[in-house]
Amino acid sequence: MWPFRSKKTPHVVTEKTDYPYGLFVVTEAGYFLIRDGERLKTESSRVISSWHSRVVLSSESAVSHVPVTGKIGFRDGTLIKNKADKKEYLISRGLKRLIVSPDVYEKYGLDERDTLVVSESETNFHKDGEVLS
Repeated sequence: MWPFRSKKTPHVVTEKTDYPYGLFVVTEAGYFLIRDGERLKTESSRVISSWHSRVVLSSESAVSHVPVTGKIGFRDGTLIKNKADKKEYLISRGLKRLIVSPDVYEKYGLDERDTLVVSESETNFHKDGEVLS
């Protein structure tokens, strides 16, 4: 999945750049969120889509001066479904909360159609939280 909305070829930034806080950059080395002079690695464009944020195409040379200090997963409030085992979760406080009853969607005003189908490794990035029933 390409994280850009435009069909035209995006501009690739190649010169050293200090991107503003909150932008995602995609480089040859992967996907990153810029925060306070650091980069947080994300696993996929599906993770980025959960943040509903801007994404810019950059080169690694443009951001090599910004250290990678950690990783970031899905945004809180994101519904995910593990493609491998079909289990569904709500991300809350960075934890994955297993949904064990279809009544959970109605109880919390969630729409099952908003669920992102994700890989097992994307699911397992998040530690287990309390079960939602």
